[in-house]
Amino acid sequence: MFKFKMSVAVVVICGAMVMGLAEPASAGTNAKKLTYDQAWAKCQAQINKAVPGDQASARHSWGSACMRKYGHKI
Repeated sequence: MFKFKMSVAVVVICGAMVMGLAEPASAGTNAKKLTYDQAWAKCQAQINKAVPGDQASARHSWGSACMRKYGHKI
């Protein structure tokens, strides 16, 4: 039982370390925040490629998620 607890603890600690190292790296890639209009233009292009035109609910979901990725609320 002790070996199992230790192995679980090692896995949890390694996972936390990986997540901690990945966070700053992804934060540095978007150094300059896009304006709302620039972000919306990029998101609209991505949505038009990924979601067919007649699926309004999916388009709204993708749009809000994409805008949140760029740091804006919709």
